[in-house]
Amino acid sequence: MNSEAEIIKFGITVDEARKRLGIGRNLMLKLVKVEGFPAIRFKRKIIINGNKLQEWFDNNYGQYGGYKYTK
Repeated sequence: MNSEAEIIKFGITVDEARKRLGIGRNLMLKLVKVEGFPAIRFKRKIIINGNKLQEWFDNNYGQYGGYKYTK
């Protein structure tokens, strides 16, 4: 049986992701609605794939606005 120390957490919260990106909560909540952003919503809970966050950032670096939002 796995101990908690052996469990690797790849899903991070909105607050953890915003701290990694150095942005505010309101902007983070807008980003999770951007098409292609590595997040999933479970009712009111939003989980962001921490492993894919850096990849998403690298692929979108230098772009400004013009994002397509999902509902």
